[in-house]
Amino acid sequence: MKILRIFSFISVFVIMDCCKFNAQVRSETDRDVWAQFTWFNKTDSEIFKFSKYGETKNFTITGTICNLSPTILKSWEQFPKKGVNPVGQTSAHLEGMGGTIYYKVFPKDGPAAVRSEGMLCSWGQCRLGK
Repeated sequence: MKILRIFSFISVFVIMDCCKFNAQVRSETDRDVWAQFTWFNKTDSEIFKFSKYGETKNFTITGTICNLSPTILKSWEQFPKKGVNPVGQTSAHLEGMGGTIYYKVFPKDGPAAVRSEGMLCSWGQCRLGK
């Protein structure tokens, strides 16, 4: 019985320290927009381009202790290079197993987290207040 309790405690601890969730990013403009994630472990995603309204990109985020640093999404009106400032950005501390966070990229306001399902989101923008 004591071994079962120890195993249960370790299992819960491992599950709480791991994360695997999805992020969906959708364009809300017909103009070209570029976006890029900076993940919780300080690595950057590839720069991705949206060319039409409603275009969607999906990502899977995996790691351990994801909520120690924020996940950041930035967007630009032109390809990001030195000297080009982002239109805007959104960030939040994200954690979870199997959930999804939904983002929209707006032409002049930058990206915004719209909602999250089945995951924890704190210390930042977790949903659009509209």
